[in-house]
Formats: sequence, C-alpha cells, structure tokens
Amino acid sequence: MSQNSYSSQRKCSCGLVVKTLISSTTSNPGRRFFRCPHPDFSSCGYWEWEDQVFPEVAYLRNLESSLKDVKMEMDNSKIEVENLKIEMDNLKIVVENLKIKVGHLSETIATLEANNDLVVEKVRTFQDKYHKIKYKDLFILHFGVVMEGHMH
Repeated sequence: MSQNSYSSQRKCSCGLVVKTLISSTTSNPGRRFFRCPHPDFSSCGYWEWEDQVFPEVAYLRNLESSLKDVKMEMDNSKIEVENLKIEMDNLKIVVENLKIKVGHLSETIATLEANNDLVVEKVRTFQDKYHKIKYKDLFILHFGVVMEGHMH
C-alpha cells in the first residue's frame, strides 16, 4: 500500500487526522482507504474504505497493467527461447567437432599401438640376437679355455 495524503475531513479515535492510502493488493488495486496515522502497535485501529463500491476504472487499469506484464513476460520468454535455440545449435556444432577430434584421436591411438607392437617385436628380435651372441661368446670362451687346457 502506498501513502497518498492526509485527509482533512476524517479523524480517527485518537483524534488525529487519518491517512488516505491506496491499496496495492490484487483484490482491491487502486482502491483508497483511511487509517489511523499511528504505527500498528499504537494505532487505535481505525480503518475504512473511502468508497464502498470498488472503482471499475481502477479494476480496468489493473487488468491493463497485468496484461502488459503478461505480454512483456511472453516477449521475454520468446527471446529466451530463441537464445536457447541458438545456444543449442552452437552446442551441436561443439559436439560434432568433438566427435571428429575423438575419431582423430582413435586413429592416432591405433597408429601408436601398431608402432608400439613393431617396437616390441624389434626389441624381442634384438634380445634374441643378443642372447645368441652372448651364449656363443660364452661357449667360445669356455670351449676355448677347455681346448687350451688340452693343448698343453
């Protein structure tokens, strides 16, 4: 409720000039009323509508204002929906780009695994050759020592 003015015609039970206020409730929008000017805790409780009939003009103004609010909310909702559609389209593009990157990464992983298998095979071959040479050298060394012992 908003304060409008003091009424010079009416007085409350306290003997004070009452406040004239305007209702901002949805059930009585724009309707004027009088009340004691004291705060609620010290008020005499005087309260009365200025008119006994709800003013049609205030009702129509309230409906018009409500209609404008609803239209504004609809317009804002339409803008929000359009923004969400744009954001969704952008996210679809991001997802497609990520799918492409995942495909490339999968290919890279497959290539690295194949290369790793080749390296592992080369290492095994090298190890086999190394062990053959090592055993051959040990055999020759051992056999050579044994042979030298027989020669003397």
